[in-house]
Amino acid sequence: MEQIIDAIQPGAAGQSAAARRAGTPWCTDDQMAQIRRLEHFGYSGYSRLDLNGLLDEYVRDFVEPLLRLSGPPTTVADIGAGYGWLALAFALATEAHVTAVEYNGPRLAAARRIAAILGVEDRITWLEGSIASLPLPDRSMDAVYCVEVIEHTGVRPEYIAELCRISRDVLVITTPNKLFPVINHDTALPFCHWLPLRARNLYAAAFRRRARQDNNQFWSPYRLLDSVAGFDRVSRFMQFGSYGDYRELRARKADTGLGKRCLGMYLALASGLGRHSLYVLPNLASTFRRRERPSMRP
Repeated sequence: MEQIIDAIQPGAAGQSAAARRAGTPWCTDDQMAQIRRLEHFGYSGYSRLDLNGLLDEYVRDFVEPLLRLSGPPTTVADIGAGYGWLALAFALATEAHVTAVEYNGPRLAAARRIAAILGVEDRITWLEGSIASLPLPDRSMDAVYCVEVIEHTGVRPEYIAELCRISRDVLVITTPNKLFPVINHDTALPFCHWLPLRARNLYAAAFRRRARQDNNQFWSPYRLLDSVAGFDRVSRFMQFGSYGDYRELRARKADTGLGKRCLGMYLALASGLGRHSLYVLPNLASTFRRRERPSMRP
């Protein structure tokens, strides 16, 4: 299962996820139309998605697990923020102040405009920067998120060290699992990501998927766990506290279609491995906590 893919009415910042589930949309039809007309965003694949559903997924997958783990955060960092969906989810569903870091200037500008349309621009600080050298002080964030980013930057443990440096307590990383034979994040061709780069191109071209072959460098579970120094992995099933939490939160999203039902059965079987399910799941999604956590926030 590929991780992740799911505004608020003015003055409603901080409404709970329960309010959304009760029928209150994160964004109105008019706000959605304004967002889809934005320069840069309008040309992206996201412009065709149900934005309320997208925000729902980010709340289910990231906000609610954190609330169960450590309670409401004060500060959250979204590293490699893209159009800001995770940052927006936290701004809309909690009272946290969010810092979003994105290296692509036009994308960052579009994300800032989306936050303004949704009425939460004062809840998010937008910074242009790179994971190689994050523009944030040591241990300045209660929770740090890096969602589907590090496969694009190469297998560089020093980048993980940067994420660890700025986290005071929680660190959440998601990225496809190199050991899994198919990665939908890339070509979705079996074993393609195990090949040398030139062979990948030939394989992808043979199946007319060359445009999806981005030369991503994927992480193994061993390499990721070795790189997160000073933190313990506390999630037992992906980034969730348990498989039960995953089922409870994900049950709100119907698994339709034969492929998704088969995937659901595979995940259920994998969950029997407990923490070791990390090695056989399609994604290395994990929640880590600092071993020496502060007794109180400064």
